Amino acid sequence: MIKLDQETWIYLTIIAVFLAYFIWSSKRSSNLKKQRKNRNFRRRYLERKKEKESDSVLK
Repeated sequence: MIKLDQETWIYLTIIAVFLAYFIWSSKRSSNLKKQRKNRNFRRRYLERKKEKESDSVLK
């Protein structure tokens, strides 16, 4: 087994924390991006639906 001193363990812990934060942040941002895309899609769909309904009422 490799013997590591205390300073090396601290550095490895810091690196592990940064990697964990980076992975968590990237998953979170992609999830937020998907939610924003779906919300925009629903908003555009409802706007088109309202326009079609108002056009059919006017005719």
